[in-house]
Amino acid sequence: MKMKFFFITEGLSAPFDEGLKNVVFSLYKQLEKKENILLITKAGNNTDGMEVMKIGLNKLFLNNKLRLLIKNHSPDIIFYIPDSSCTFNSFLRAKVLKLMGKKAKIAMLRIQHREYSFIQDFLIANFLRPDLLFLLLGESDKNFFLKRGIKVKVLPPAVDSAKFYPATKNEKEKIRAEYNIPPDKKIVLHVGHIRQTRNIECFIDVQKIENIQVVVVGSTSTPRDGYLKDKLIEAGVRVIDEFIPDISKIYKMSDIYVFPVIKNTAAIDMPLSVLEALACNLFVTTTRFGGLADYFKEDYGFRYFDTTEELIALIAGIDRVNAHNSKKAEHFTWDRFTNEIISACEELV
Repeated sequence: MKMKFFFITEGLSAPFDEGLKNVVFSLYKQLEKKENILLITKAGNNTDGMEVMKIGLNKLFLNNKLRLLIKNHSPDIIFYIPDSSCTFNSFLRAKVLKLMGKKAKIAMLRIQHREYSFIQDFLIANFLRPDLLFLLLGESDKNFFLKRGIKVKVLPPAVDSAKFYPATKNEKEKIRAEYNIPPDKKIVLHVGHIRQTRNIECFIDVQKIENIQVVVVGSTSTPRDGYLKDKLIEAGVRVIDEFIPDISKIYKMSDIYVFPVIKNTAAIDMPLSVLEALACNLFVTTTRFGGLADYFKEDYGFRYFDTTEELIALIAGIDRVNAHNSKKAEHFTWDRFTNEIISACEELV
């Protein structure tokens, strides 16, 4: 028998070109196939083509229309994915949803690290605990919440293997021709926000490596650092900050993926771009960010670095033999991701 899900999130709005939005959209597409689901998001979001109800949500979700929707839907599970990824205010909103839902169980998904003050920590542990908190990786975060009496489920990451897969030589050359990049260049790729907090200034030095072309694709749905963008372009980096309907093409024309983020609040705990790069069989060089080191060990095709000097040495030493990375992403499917959520929610009800 299907459960009744009341799925609420502020983060459902096209274009889906960054981590949180991709998680929300991909999970919704899978859940609607498997369960009885009512999807709610805030008024003004771009949701063309989706069966969704939009409501004017304030900071605390104090809304009579929302209360009546929950009452009439009578859900088994209220599933909340905050676009701020479980700040203190997110826990307050979850508590409001819990009170509106009465008998419904409240589950939340946290995909990015957040810090709490002493008072906030106390209130979350004693008054604002959800029935279940899903974490997209992060063993330290798991232990943090378990110590506060919150039931926690760590989820595996996921990637769309029907979209992200290794390109043939001809396919790679064709895409490169579209972007006017010579076939003999090694393309070093990064996909993500163009911000100082993501440590992407390192690509200025990477671009100096002989026979390298760095390509940085920035999200169109978040503000970008114009000064940083100009510095990258001046150094010869190809910056693409327009919406690309099929981002997989950019991966498929590339050779090496670099994830240089250090600050733990600058990206989701399991960067989807790393999984997408693996699925497309790119060489991957990354910092030990979030839960990456919990899932992936170093080998020839997957390497960790701590400094720009280490990164440059790694890139300079990579040739174009098979990275053997695509198999690493085979088990990380959205179907599996969704089934783990459903199983955990079934245990609640």
